[in-house]
Amino acid sequence: MRLLTTFVLGALAATAQQSSDVLLRQTFETDTAGWAALGPGAAVHATNHALSLTYEPRPKQITAAFLPASPAFARMQRIRFRARSDYDTALAVVLSEKEPGGRYIASFWAPANTWQEIELTPADFVVTDGPGDPVDADGKLDTDSLQGIGIFDLAEFFAALPDSPEFPVAINRPSGTHTILLEDFRLLSSSRQRPGAGVIDAFDRDFLQWITLGGMDLKLSYAGNPLETRALQAKYQQAEGQFGLLLRPLSNFDLSQATRLAFDIASEHESTLVISLELKQGGRYNLTIYPPGGREPFHVNLKLSDFEGPGKLDPAKLKSLGITDITAAGGGAPATNMIWIGKVETLSN
Repeated sequence: MRLLTTFVLGALAATAQQSSDVLLRQTFETDTAGWAALGPGAAVHATNHALSLTYEPRPKQITAAFLPASPAFARMQRIRFRARSDYDTALAVVLSEKEPGGRYIASFWAPANTWQEIELTPADFVVTDGPGDPVDADGKLDTDSLQGIGIFDLAEFFAALPDSPEFPVAINRPSGTHTILLEDFRLLSSSRQRPGAGVIDAFDRDFLQWITLGGMDLKLSYAGNPLETRALQAKYQQAEGQFGLLLRPLSNFDLSQATRLAFDIASEHESTLVISLELKQGGRYNLTIYPPGGREPFHVNLKLSDFEGPGKLDPAKLKSLGITDITAAGGGAPATNMIWIGKVETLSN
């Protein structure tokens, strides 16, 4: 009896703690809960306990679902919601500060017609630095000065990118009407423990923070893969003139002491992969690796000083990590390939 009483009291305490952690919860049972549509042709409505954003992706326009910030945002340490897109694309969450503040963005991969639970913290967001973006004087996300939150499809941004004959990256340019669904939107006051120092991605969440501009099918691999650990899985065509590009933002990490980049990778076929490091102020540094194929695990441990680019690479200024398969450009036969990427980290020795 005492054990049962202890169990019940413990469960009630856990429930109370979980309830007190919720600053804001929206279930969209009857209405859009204050969310509105931004951009030409976009519309939001509540359907089946979800917020539905319908839009037509077009180059050089951004359509979004937007929610004005309430006082709850000031104490927010986590944003949690379920999301689904009707096609493979990269979605973004943007937090806009009041003027003269900046905009901060976090992105994730949304496989077609797949519900995912997304959980983001302020540390996941990076400041936007495009030509038309406002400049934030302190360069730091301030949750107590937010104007609002928006969710949109990054394909609208990618579709405006020009084709590059020198390095022809595959770019998804969708057409027609598309839909993003959101369920159970919450702001939480408790923080999430970050991975250890230097860890860029341990793939310990149930969604991918890696994205592609096009030409790749991405998914999170939980088990049964060649690396025998949680990993990113990417399937694509090794074809000349159409390179798939994997991207992972780095701006939100302090990499000032990094000297090496390390991860495990396995590939279906022998591959020639270009590892790219881009700086915040521009400039790209490249190094080529050669996974052996046959799904054989291949450990990568690269000196940052070995990357080739314009001058000396400053790890404190890194913006993104990119991976591109150029096997076909080097004379390899076109083929469908699949790679798996395990824990990605930087080392300081």
